[in-house]
Amino acid sequence: MASRLTICFPVLILFLWGCGGKHDTLFKKKDKKETGIDFRNLLVEDESLNVTQYIYFYNGSGVAIGDINNDGLQDIFFTGNMAKNRLYLNKGNFKFENITEKSGVASMQGWCTGTTMLDINGDGLLDIYICRSADIDPQMRKNLLFINNGDLTFTEKAEAYGLANDGYFDKDGDLDMFLINHSLQGYTTGAMENPEWRDKRNINYQCRLYRNDFDEKHGHAVYTDISESAGIISNVLSFGLGLAVSDINDDGWPDVYVSNDFNEPDYLFINNGDGTFQECLKDWFNEVSLYSMGSDAVDYNNDGLIDLLTLDMLPEDNYAQKMHQGAENFEKFQKLFNQGFYSQYSRNMLHKNNGDGTFSEIGQLAGVSNTDWSWAGLFSDFDNDGFKDLVVSTGYVKDYTDMDFIQYTVDLTIKLRNEEKNAAIMEYIAKMPDKKLSSSLYKNNGNSTFKKVSDEWGLTYKTVATGAAYADLDNDGKMDLVFSHINDYAGVYQNTGTGVQHNHYLKISLQGSQYNRLGIGTKVKLYTGDKLLCQEQQPSRGYQSSVDPILNFGLGGSTTVDSIYIIWPNDQYQVLRNVPADQTIKADIKDAGDKWTYRLNPVKPYLKESNKINFTHVENDFDDFKVQPFLLNYLSRQGPCIAVADINGDKLEDVYVGGARGSAGKLFLQTRPNNFIESRQADILKDTLNEDVAAVFFDADGDGFPDLYIGSGGYEFSESSPLLQDRLYLNDGKGNFKKMESALPKLLNSTGRVVVADIDGDGDADIFLGSRMRPGKYPEPPASYILLNNGKGNFTDATDTWLPELKRIGMVTDALWTDINQDKKPDLIVVGEWMPIKVFINTGASLTDASADYIRFPSTGLWNKVLAGDFDGDGDVDFIVGNTGLNTQFKASDKEPLSLYYKDFDGNGSIDPIFCYYIKGKSYPALSRDDLLDHLPMNKNKFNDYRSYAQATINDILSEDQLSGAGILKAEILETVYLQNNGNSGFALRQLPLEAQYAPVYAMCTMDINKDGIPDVVLAGNNEWTRINFGRYRANHGVALLGDGNGKFDYLSQPKSGLKVRADVRSLQVINDSILIFGVNDGPIVTYNRQDD
Repeated sequence: MASRLTICFPVLILFLWGCGGKHDTLFKKKDKKETGIDFRNLLVEDESLNVTQYIYFYNGSGVAIGDINNDGLQDIFFTGNMAKNRLYLNKGNFKFENITEKSGVASMQGWCTGTTMLDINGDGLLDIYICRSADIDPQMRKNLLFINNGDLTFTEKAEAYGLANDGYFDKDGDLDMFLINHSLQGYTTGAMENPEWRDKRNINYQCRLYRNDFDEKHGHAVYTDISESAGIISNVLSFGLGLAVSDINDDGWPDVYVSNDFNEPDYLFINNGDGTFQECLKDWFNEVSLYSMGSDAVDYNNDGLIDLLTLDMLPEDNYAQKMHQGAENFEKFQKLFNQGFYSQYSRNMLHKNNGDGTFSEIGQLAGVSNTDWSWAGLFSDFDNDGFKDLVVSTGYVKDYTDMDFIQYTVDLTIKLRNEEKNAAIMEYIAKMPDKKLSSSLYKNNGNSTFKKVSDEWGLTYKTVATGAAYADLDNDGKMDLVFSHINDYAGVYQNTGTGVQHNHYLKISLQGSQYNRLGIGTKVKLYTGDKLLCQEQQPSRGYQSSVDPILNFGLGGSTTVDSIYIIWPNDQYQVLRNVPADQTIKADIKDAGDKWTYRLNPVKPYLKESNKINFTHVENDFDDFKVQPFLLNYLSRQGPCIAVADINGDKLEDVYVGGARGSAGKLFLQTRPNNFIESRQADILKDTLNEDVAAVFFDADGDGFPDLYIGSGGYEFSESSPLLQDRLYLNDGKGNFKKMESALPKLLNSTGRVVVADIDGDGDADIFLGSRMRPGKYPEPPASYILLNNGKGNFTDATDTWLPELKRIGMVTDALWTDINQDKKPDLIVVGEWMPIKVFINTGASLTDASADYIRFPSTGLWNKVLAGDFDGDGDVDFIVGNTGLNTQFKASDKEPLSLYYKDFDGNGSIDPIFCYYIKGKSYPALSRDDLLDHLPMNKNKFNDYRSYAQATINDILSEDQLSGAGILKAEILETVYLQNNGNSGFALRQLPLEAQYAPVYAMCTMDINKDGIPDVVLAGNNEWTRINFGRYRANHGVALLGDGNGKFDYLSQPKSGLKVRADVRSLQVINDSILIFGVNDGPIVTYNRQDD
């Protein structure tokens, strides 16, 4: 290989996949004396080479698994950073022979990192490729290729081949290579101050793509760097740690995902099929890991689509989290985002492929987001139940992100200026705390979620595990685990099958073409019963490692596989039918026949984007966190609201869209079906300073024409600002509106919701006005109101008569008038943030709280929306209630509720809301020590270090006196739910499909999507403006749920629904049961049409 880089980390992980005792557990840790595997990746730091000079000193080494002598047993190769590489020959029954010296693979050392096994020269023997790195002699950083001589010896020939790796991007029958590197240590910080670095390139440490050009003269491959012409771009901020290669868009061409450490976002290179790639990360992903490490691309949920896992370093427990959290800097985050660094958060991310060119990140909902300092993430079906489980290798030698240690280094910096430098550096390193962890194992629950089973399955040993691989080392049809440990002996875990012996398996050994013997890039689709199991042959996966190249499928209770489709990289395919389980079968490309047809748009969606309303909501710039730094998310971004009615009597429904502060709302007339033009309304256009958050058309003055009520809200106003006054505009019958200045009582509250009904039976429309918040005083409850109509469009406050409880009901987000008890009078259901679901029955003269009669379960939630409909076909009204969802760091139940303590704790005139949630059975404040003490400085003496704060509950932080008089709110449920009306028995809580929980739901509507006469439901929402530690919620792209008429709903996949609304949606209306209108915050209105045949 040619001379390369100054400081480069050539992690060769092309086309990746990968992978985690007590006798009564699934895995049994094998002793090195029993196995003969005594490899130890021992690191010794000194003044000339240590972590301060080379930031990836502790990143560990890799594992490669493959059958080097074709005896049917998988052998193991370990790379060493400072230790010698080791090669172990599998002798059967978990006995291995160390053949390192006689094989010749230790003849050249250096700082070895990533490794893989592949047959590079097509002779039927596996060769070994090794990456080298570190801040050492450039000659010692050249990558190595050991060619298998067929007699258990190897000869190093990397220079002759010009570099080698197993990647297959041009479908020409040989293996190409993608190489990731990392930049210089000086580029780990300073990205925000130097945005021009994003355009700065250096060939020595950028990603590279090499094409395999067979050299007839030498009789083997020679690799040519085609990175520039292929569109593989990276810059000096790229610190590549993980690589996943897979056909992500299912077009038959392998794509590339690069995980980048530090500020530079990850890269997604989509293969154009002509030898070039296009970087498309932002088109496909809503957010990515910040310190991206290992990755894996696999269909984990058996829907036939490739999903993606990236790893980061967010701990699971509160103590470790607090020891690593500094102050949030939302301004810096936004600046980096605006400079092109995208949405990045420090946690593992599980990106579910939606099948429409987008992913939804659901790692928190799935339960795999927090595994601490993580390296290899590998999916494999360890219990053979038909669902791929997950193993994550974890740990770090010296934890220099420990906040107490960082404080210590400030003092040490002074020493570095005044004392002998080298001695101070070694003192610095000695003070770093270690971080030995047990790696994490997760059982796939079969419903897109996982259960942590590390202890239950036997992965309890604490160490520093980096490279990892899975393989069937004893040919019993169960995947075993191998880990490379730093400063510790390698971990070998036998899968005993304990507790899952009844499950079956099928292994498939692929025999590819001469220069791709392992069949890299081959796809296998296996059908058994009602399951579709998919795998793609990419042995290099996880982190710096490669796994068993024989594919293993867990079959659960199935003893026969119905059919197997094997699609080779040249697009030929073959079909096997009625294959018995519990065996290894061989599939040869020679038996393939017809070409596989990739259908990029296999279904006609029910809905099609039309975008016929020319309106863009422009949000005014306001930083809520500067007003109340402890807020969970912005409160100022409530709009736009949408109201629909036929305002001019032409039998076509028209649309009003509300504006943000600084831009007026607009009225659009529907001139013909799905064709809208703006109707300029002088009185409405004058009101540019208000924030429109609620709107409703109704006949206020009894003349038979729909008038327009607009609720003024927002967080950016003072509490008594006249700009919070709601407005009423009367319709002259021709669609012209005039503002009525005195029609409404003076109520200067931040409105959340306005709903109308004739509650007193006098023939006119009355109003419930739900208030959202008290600006600047969140979460103190604002007053909500009942306004009675005198029949001429003048309203008076009748709250004290009808429902005095509204004066402190809470922060209302939505409400509905509907006849719940079927007595012909409109009753009221109200939902809100930190509120229980409230039901008020109309007696004809007042509203009576009947919540206890109808809501017989813990219902306090962070509710956003309520939708009515007869979803079970029994003639009464049911509800769907939109909540925060389950894709969050925090969970809630009646036993472990969320808590919000609020008071002006420091006496500065501002309310301080302190949010707490349960972690492992105990409730802790979410705030970091720095964030809390920056704004409540009176507690600084209590917490002189991070360690003391990391163990503190709210009662440790605030004294009894400080908590005296504080308000406390609780939330027991976060799911968006279906409430089925069972009459006198009240409402039964029913679950919705898991997709309803991907993100907060702020907007809903009913629509007969599939024209079967049964109401279906569309959910929308998301929230981009949240605390950095929690991250943005953007996994809802418009969720369509098909109703069956009996109260059950099925998720309609994104390709089938056609919905792709990747935005913060705050309102949703339907016109003529065929047009959907999405109100997008700070973005254009989006409309979809039902495609009627």
